[in-house]
Amino acid sequence: MIGSRMLRHTLVLVVTALTLFTATSLTAQEVLTNDSLVALKKAGLSDSIIISKIKSSQTKFDVSTQGLIGLKNAGLSDQVIEAVVNARSGTAAPPAAAAPAAPAAAAGTATTKETIYHLAGGKYVELNPAASSMETNVSFYSNKSELVLKGRKAQYRVTDKKPVFYSAWGPNEAPLVRMKPGSDHDDRNLKIGGGSFMPFGGTQSFGVRSEDKIDVDAEKDARGLYKVTPKEPLKAGEYAFVLTFGSAAGSGKVYDFGID
Repeated sequence: MIGSRMLRHTLVLVVTALTLFTATSLTAQEVLTNDSLVALKKAGLSDSIIISKIKSSQTKFDVSTQGLIGLKNAGLSDQVIEAVVNARSGTAAPPAAAAPAAPAAAAGTATTKETIYHLAGGKYVELNPAASSMETNVSFYSNKSELVLKGRKAQYRVTDKKPVFYSAWGPNEAPLVRMKPGSDHDDRNLKIGGGSFMPFGGTQSFGVRSEDKIDVDAEKDARGLYKVTPKEPLKAGEYAFVLTFGSAAGSGKVYDFGID
């Protein structure tokens, strides 16, 4: 009888302790605020992780106009801000889209292969460098150099007008450019340099002209790859990423594609 009473008493103490532990844990649970999200963004966490944190935490967000503007100015994406509004209103936020599997050659915290990928249908498609050459035309007191690719159209075709690429190089090292179809030959070209020379001087320029570059948004991820997206939808035509450092054609690497 005494043993049974002691056992019941022990069980009561255990249950009471567990109840107190659970209550204490719930009371100490973190409450997310706008400042918390800004801190997570500054730490470099992805949108999917931040949204998951919002959905699994207690929240006390400021969803006033100024509060949302403050989040936007701090660099939070529209998807995260939508999750903030939904959490405040009690509406379940839509599940974040699963990130596509990283290309095997670029897994880890840094790239292991210097190349450019096109994200198509949730899969990474590696672009192959195109065969390129430099041609220089010299006339009386002037010259013009062009980067030339064989064929009037690239073999790799893209239908998305705002394609997403992942590049081992930043937009200043490998700018996205529009290629001009050759007028007399089966090729595509890009003016890369030129100038004039006189008996007592002259001018020479070299590099990709600003008028040939496509404005892009670029953000470097944890793997060391730059996510590159055109700011505006691309028109039908021929395009390429041209490596500009080193030699005339950036060590001969040009990654071309066409928009249909």
